[in-house]
Amino acid sequence: MRAALLRWYRRHRREMPWRNLVSPYRTWISEIMLQQTTVAAVTPKFEAFLAHFPDIRSLARARETEVLKHWAGLGYYARARNLRRAAQKIVAEHGGAFPSDFDMVMDLPGIGRYTAGAILSIAFQKPYPVVDGNVIRVYSRLFALRGRAKDPKFVETVWSKAGELMPKRNPGDWNQALMDLGATVCTPESPACDRCPVSRYCAAKKLGLQDELPMPEPSRTATDVRWRMLWLRRGGEILLWKRSARERLLKNMWGLPEYGSVPATAGAKISEASHSITHHALRVELFEGVLTPGKKLPSEAKWVKSGRAKNLLVSSLWRKLLPAIS
Repeated sequence: MRAALLRWYRRHRREMPWRNLVSPYRTWISEIMLQQTTVAAVTPKFEAFLAHFPDIRSLARARETEVLKHWAGLGYYARARNLRRAAQKIVAEHGGAFPSDFDMVMDLPGIGRYTAGAILSIAFQKPYPVVDGNVIRVYSRLFALRGRAKDPKFVETVWSKAGELMPKRNPGDWNQALMDLGATVCTPESPACDRCPVSRYCAAKKLGLQDELPMPEPSRTATDVRWRMLWLRRGGEILLWKRSARERLLKNMWGLPEYGSVPATAGAKISEASHSITHHALRVELFEGVLTPGKKLPSEAKWVKSGRAKNLLVSSLWRKLLPAIS
Protein backbone atom coordinates (compact mmCIF):
# COMPACT_ATOMS: atom_id res chain seq x y z
CA MET A 1 0.00 0.00 0.00
CA ARG A 2 2.79 2.44 0.87
CA ALA A 3 4.60 1.75 -2.41
CA ALA A 4 1.43 2.21 -4.47
CA LEU A 5 0.58 5.52 -2.79
CA LEU A 6 4.12 6.88 -3.12
CA ARG A 7 4.26 5.95 -6.83
CA TRP A 8 0.98 7.77 -7.37
CA TYR A 9 2.20 10.82 -5.46
CA ARG A 10 5.38 11.15 -7.49
CA ARG A 11 3.34 11.13 -10.71
CA HIS A 12 0.34 13.19 -9.63
CA ARG A 13 1.42 15.41 -6.75
CA ARG A 14 0.02 18.93 -6.70
CA GLU A 15 2.48 21.61 -7.72
CA MET A 16 2.99 24.17 -4.96
CA PRO A 17 5.77 26.75 -4.58
CA TRP A 18 6.83 25.44 -1.17
CA ARG A 19 7.33 21.98 -2.67
CA ASN A 20 9.54 23.18 -5.53
CA LEU A 21 12.18 24.51 -3.13
CA VAL A 22 12.13 22.92 0.34
CA SER A 23 13.69 24.42 3.46
CA PRO A 24 12.62 24.41 7.12
CA TYR A 25 11.69 28.11 6.88
CA ARG A 26 9.62 27.74 3.69
CA THR A 27 7.89 24.61 4.99
CA TRP A 28 7.10 26.31 8.30
CA ILE A 29 5.63 29.42 6.65
CA SER A 30 3.53 27.33 4.25
CA GLU A 31 2.19 25.07 6.98
CA ILE A 32 1.13 28.01 9.16
CA MET A 33 -0.53 29.70 6.17
CA LEU A 34 -2.36 26.49 5.28
CA GLN A 35 -3.96 26.16 8.70
CA GLN A 36 -7.71 26.62 8.08
CA THR A 37 -6.92 28.21 4.69
CA THR A 38 -7.11 26.66 1.22
CA VAL A 39 -4.13 26.00 -1.04
CA ALA A 40 -5.71 28.31 -3.65
CA ALA A 41 -5.79 31.21 -1.16
CA VAL A 42 -2.27 30.59 0.15
CA THR A 43 -0.42 30.11 -3.15
CA PRO A 44 -0.39 33.77 -4.32
CA LYS A 45 0.40 35.02 -0.80
CA PHE A 46 3.30 32.67 -0.06
CA GLU A 47 6.00 34.04 -2.36
CA ALA A 48 4.90 37.63 -1.71
CA PHE A 49 5.28 37.09 2.04
CA LEU A 50 8.73 35.55 1.60
CA ALA A 51 9.79 38.43 -0.63
CA HIS A 52 9.31 40.75 2.36
CA PHE A 53 10.55 38.28 4.99
CA PRO A 54 13.08 36.02 3.23
CA ASP A 55 14.41 34.38 6.38
CA ILE A 56 13.84 33.92 10.08
CA ARG A 57 15.91 36.92 11.13
CA SER A 58 14.05 39.35 8.87
CA LEU A 59 10.74 38.09 10.25
CA ALA A 60 12.01 38.41 13.82
CA ARG A 61 13.11 42.02 13.23
CA ALA A 62 9.84 43.12 11.61
CA ARG A 63 7.23 45.18 13.42
CA GLU A 64 3.95 43.41 14.14
CA THR A 65 1.99 45.86 11.97
CA GLU A 66 4.32 45.10 9.06
CA VAL A 67 3.79 41.35 9.40
CA LEU A 68 0.02 41.77 9.65
CA LYS A 69 0.03 44.00 6.57
CA HIS A 70 1.67 41.29 4.45
CA TRP A 71 -0.58 38.62 5.99
CA ALA A 72 -3.72 40.57 4.99
CA GLY A 73 -6.30 38.44 3.22
CA LEU A 74 -5.40 35.14 4.91
CA GLY A 75 -7.43 35.74 8.09
CA TYR A 76 -6.87 34.18 11.53
CA TYR A 77 -4.31 36.87 12.32
CA ALA A 78 -3.11 35.23 15.52
CA ARG A 79 -1.13 32.95 13.18
CA ALA A 80 0.87 35.92 11.88
CA ARG A 81 1.56 37.18 15.39
CA ASN A 82 2.72 33.73 16.46
CA LEU A 83 4.99 33.47 13.40
CA ARG A 84 6.78 36.64 14.44
CA ARG A 85 7.00 35.53 18.10
CA ALA A 86 8.34 32.13 17.05
CA ALA A 87 10.95 33.75 14.79
CA GLN A 88 12.11 35.88 17.70
CA LYS A 89 12.35 32.79 19.91
CA ILE A 90 14.34 30.91 17.24
CA VAL A 91 16.80 33.81 16.96
CA ALA A 92 17.11 34.15 20.74
CA GLU A 93 17.35 30.45 21.63
CA HIS A 94 18.53 28.64 18.48
CA GLY A 95 20.85 31.13 16.81
CA GLY A 96 18.38 31.81 14.01
CA ALA A 97 18.32 28.19 12.79
CA PHE A 98 14.99 26.35 12.79
CA PRO A 99 15.27 23.50 15.35
CA SER A 100 15.04 19.87 14.25
CA ASP A 101 14.09 18.44 17.66
CA PHE A 102 10.38 17.63 18.08
CA ASP A 103 10.04 19.06 21.59
CA MET A 104 11.86 22.24 20.61
CA VAL A 105 9.60 22.69 17.59
CA MET A 106 6.51 22.09 19.73
CA ASP A 107 7.74 24.78 22.11
CA LEU A 108 7.46 27.45 19.42
CA PRO A 109 4.37 29.70 19.47
CA GLY A 110 1.64 28.65 17.09
CA ILE A 111 2.92 25.12 16.46
CA GLY A 112 1.07 21.96 17.43
CA ARG A 113 1.55 18.26 16.79
CA TYR A 114 0.40 18.37 13.16
CA THR A 115 2.56 21.34 12.15
CA ALA A 116 5.61 19.97 13.98
CA GLY A 117 5.21 16.62 12.23
CA ALA A 118 4.79 18.28 8.83
CA ILE A 119 7.91 20.45 9.20
CA LEU A 120 10.11 17.66 10.58
CA SER A 121 9.01 15.07 8.01
CA ILE A 122 9.13 17.35 4.94
CA ALA A 123 12.10 19.59 5.72
CA PHE A 124 14.19 17.25 7.90
CA GLN A 125 13.05 13.81 6.64
CA LYS A 126 12.22 12.66 10.17
CA PRO A 127 9.48 10.01 10.57
CA TYR A 128 6.77 11.99 12.33
CA PRO A 129 3.14 11.47 11.25
CA VAL A 130 0.61 14.17 10.46
CA VAL A 131 -3.14 14.02 10.94
CA ASP A 132 -5.48 16.63 9.45
CA GLY A 133 -8.96 16.45 7.97
CA ASN A 134 -7.73 14.85 4.75
CA VAL A 135 -5.66 12.23 6.56
CA ILE A 136 -8.50 11.42 8.96
CA ARG A 137 -10.80 10.82 5.99
CA VAL A 138 -8.27 8.62 4.15
CA TYR A 139 -7.51 6.44 7.18
CA SER A 140 -11.15 6.27 8.22
CA ARG A 141 -12.00 4.77 4.84
CA LEU A 142 -8.88 2.63 4.34
CA PHE A 143 -9.48 0.82 7.63
CA ALA A 144 -13.25 1.35 7.99
CA LEU A 145 -12.75 3.30 11.21
CA ARG A 146 -16.08 4.59 12.48
CA GLY A 147 -16.06 7.97 14.14
CA ARG A 148 -16.41 11.71 13.62
CA ALA A 149 -13.46 13.73 12.40
CA LYS A 150 -13.85 16.27 15.21
CA ASP A 151 -14.24 13.76 18.02
CA PRO A 152 -10.98 13.91 20.07
CA LYS A 153 -11.05 10.17 20.90
CA PHE A 154 -11.48 9.25 17.25
CA VAL A 155 -8.72 11.64 16.20
CA GLU A 156 -6.38 9.95 18.69
CA THR A 157 -7.26 6.59 17.10
CA VAL A 158 -6.20 7.97 13.72
CA TRP A 159 -2.98 9.41 15.19
CA SER A 160 -2.17 5.95 16.54
CA LYS A 161 -2.82 4.38 13.14
CA ALA A 162 -0.73 7.06 11.42
CA GLY A 163 2.17 6.33 13.77
CA GLU A 164 1.97 2.59 13.04
CA LEU A 165 2.13 3.14 9.28
CA MET A 166 4.78 5.89 9.30
CA PRO A 167 7.70 4.82 7.07
CA LYS A 168 11.27 5.63 8.06
CA ARG A 169 12.18 6.41 4.44
CA ASN A 170 10.64 9.37 2.60
CA PRO A 171 8.36 10.38 5.48
CA GLY A 172 7.70 13.80 3.93
CA ASP A 173 6.51 12.29 0.66
CA TRP A 174 4.33 9.82 2.57
CA ASN A 175 2.62 12.55 4.60
CA GLN A 176 2.10 14.76 1.55
CA ALA A 177 0.80 11.79 -0.45
CA LEU A 178 -1.88 11.18 2.18
CA MET A 179 -2.88 14.86 2.13
CA ASP A 180 -2.99 15.00 -1.67
CA LEU A 181 -5.00 11.79 -1.86
CA GLY A 182 -7.58 13.23 0.54
CA ALA A 183 -7.69 16.56 -1.27
CA THR A 184 -8.00 15.28 -4.84
CA VAL A 185 -9.29 11.68 -4.84
CA CYS A 186 -10.61 10.59 -1.44
CA THR A 187 -12.80 13.69 -1.22
CA PRO A 188 -15.55 14.29 1.36
CA GLU A 189 -18.33 13.64 -1.17
CA SER A 190 -18.30 11.20 -4.08
CA PRO A 191 -14.72 9.94 -3.69
CA ALA A 192 -13.11 8.93 -7.00
CA CYS A 193 -12.44 5.32 -6.03
CA ASP A 194 -11.80 4.39 -9.68
CA ARG A 195 -8.76 6.71 -9.65
CA CYS A 196 -7.50 5.78 -6.19
CA PRO A 197 -4.08 4.09 -6.13
CA VAL A 198 -4.92 2.20 -2.93
CA SER A 199 -8.56 1.30 -3.57
CA ARG A 200 -7.73 -2.42 -3.54
CA TYR A 201 -6.72 -2.06 0.13
CA CYS A 202 -9.70 0.09 1.15
CA ALA A 203 -11.98 -1.58 3.69
CA ALA A 204 -14.69 1.05 3.28
CA LYS A 205 -14.89 0.42 -0.48
CA LYS A 206 -15.15 -3.32 0.07
CA LEU A 207 -18.03 -2.69 2.51
CA GLY A 208 -19.67 0.02 0.38
CA LEU A 209 -19.12 2.60 3.13
CA GLN A 210 -16.88 5.08 1.30
CA ASP A 211 -19.66 7.70 1.18
CA GLU A 212 -20.52 7.22 4.87
CA LEU A 213 -17.09 7.48 6.50
CA PRO A 214 -16.02 9.40 8.43
CA MET A 215 -19.38 9.75 10.13
CA PRO A 216 -21.02 13.16 9.55
CA GLU A 217 -20.66 15.93 12.10
CA PRO A 218 -23.76 17.31 13.84
CA SER A 219 -24.96 20.38 11.97
CA ARG A 220 -23.98 23.70 13.53
CA THR A 221 -25.93 26.89 13.00
CA ALA A 222 -23.89 30.04 12.51
CA THR A 223 -24.28 32.73 15.17
CA ASP A 224 -25.71 35.94 13.74
CA VAL A 225 -23.78 39.07 14.72
CA ARG A 226 -24.68 42.62 13.75
CA TRP A 227 -22.22 45.49 14.00
CA ARG A 228 -22.82 49.19 13.46
CA MET A 229 -19.52 50.92 12.77
CA LEU A 230 -18.62 54.60 12.49
CA TRP A 231 -16.51 56.38 9.88
CA LEU A 232 -14.95 59.40 11.58
CA ARG A 233 -12.49 61.71 9.81
CA ARG A 234 -10.43 64.66 10.94
CA GLY A 235 -8.55 66.31 8.10
CA GLY A 236 -6.33 63.60 6.68
CA GLU A 237 -6.87 61.23 9.62
CA ILE A 238 -9.29 58.40 10.39
CA LEU A 239 -10.38 57.33 13.87
CA LEU A 240 -9.49 53.67 14.48
CA TRP A 241 -10.22 51.38 17.41
CA LYS A 242 -7.85 48.80 18.91
CA ARG A 243 -9.94 45.73 19.71
CA SER A 244 -9.00 43.95 22.95
CA ALA A 245 -8.09 40.33 23.64
CA ARG A 246 -11.52 39.92 25.26
CA GLU A 247 -13.40 40.48 22.01
CA ARG A 248 -15.29 37.55 20.54
CA LEU A 249 -13.98 38.28 17.01
CA LEU A 250 -10.92 40.02 15.52
CA LYS A 251 -9.10 40.04 18.86
CA ASN A 252 -6.21 42.50 19.22
CA MET A 253 -6.89 43.88 15.74
CA TRP A 254 -7.30 47.45 14.59
CA GLY A 255 -10.75 48.22 13.27
CA LEU A 256 -13.33 50.96 13.06
CA PRO A 257 -15.13 52.03 16.25
CA GLU A 258 -18.50 50.48 16.95
CA TYR A 259 -21.46 52.75 17.51
CA GLY A 260 -21.60 53.54 21.24
CA SER A 261 -17.90 52.93 21.86
CA VAL A 262 -16.98 56.58 21.22
CA PRO A 263 -18.95 59.76 21.95
CA ALA A 264 -20.42 60.31 18.49
CA THR A 265 -23.69 60.34 16.59
CA ALA A 266 -24.40 58.29 13.48
CA GLY A 267 -25.42 59.96 10.24
CA ALA A 268 -26.00 58.59 6.76
CA LYS A 269 -25.19 54.96 5.98
CA ILE A 270 -22.10 54.63 3.80
CA SER A 271 -22.04 50.90 3.10
CA GLU A 272 -22.83 47.47 4.46
CA ALA A 273 -21.28 44.03 4.09
CA SER A 274 -21.71 40.40 5.06
CA HIS A 275 -18.75 38.48 6.41
CA SER A 276 -18.13 35.06 7.97
CA ILE A 277 -15.66 34.30 10.75
CA THR A 278 -15.54 30.88 12.44
CA HIS A 279 -19.25 30.03 12.72
CA HIS A 280 -20.29 33.67 12.99
CA ALA A 281 -22.35 35.34 10.29
CA LEU A 282 -21.65 39.07 10.47
CA ARG A 283 -23.84 41.81 9.06
CA VAL A 284 -21.93 45.06 9.29
CA GLU A 285 -23.20 48.56 8.56
CA LEU A 286 -20.98 51.61 8.27
CA PHE A 287 -22.29 55.11 9.06
CA GLU A 288 -20.87 58.58 8.81
CA GLY A 289 -19.99 59.67 12.35
CA VAL A 290 -19.87 63.05 14.06
CA LEU A 291 -17.97 63.36 17.35
CA THR A 292 -19.73 65.00 20.29
CA PRO A 293 -17.86 68.24 21.10
CA GLY A 294 -16.03 68.39 24.41
CA LYS A 295 -16.09 64.62 25.04
CA LYS A 296 -12.84 62.71 25.59
CA LEU A 297 -12.07 59.69 23.43
CA PRO A 298 -11.38 56.31 25.11
CA SER A 299 -7.76 55.11 25.13
CA GLU A 300 -8.60 52.40 22.57
CA ALA A 301 -9.42 55.08 19.95
CA LYS A 302 -6.60 56.60 17.93
CA TRP A 303 -6.41 59.10 15.08
CA VAL A 304 -4.36 57.61 12.25
CA LYS A 305 -3.27 59.15 8.96
CA SER A 306 -5.36 57.87 6.06
CA GLY A 307 -2.36 56.31 4.32
CA ARG A 308 -1.44 54.29 7.40
CA ALA A 309 -4.99 53.09 7.94
CA LYS A 310 -4.62 50.76 4.95
CA ASN A 311 -1.80 48.96 6.76
CA LEU A 312 -3.75 48.64 10.00
CA LEU A 313 -7.19 47.68 8.68
CA VAL A 314 -5.99 44.32 7.40
CA SER A 315 -9.11 42.17 7.84
CA SER A 316 -10.99 41.59 4.59
CA LEU A 317 -14.12 42.79 6.45
CA TRP A 318 -12.85 46.36 6.33
CA ARG A 319 -11.90 45.99 2.71
CA LYS A 320 -15.45 45.01 1.90
CA LEU A 321 -16.77 48.06 3.69
CA LEU A 322 -14.15 50.47 2.37
CA PRO A 323 -13.08 49.59 -1.20
CA ALA A 324 -11.05 52.78 -1.39
CA ILE A 325 -8.46 51.49 1.11
CA SER A 326 -7.93 48.08 -0.56
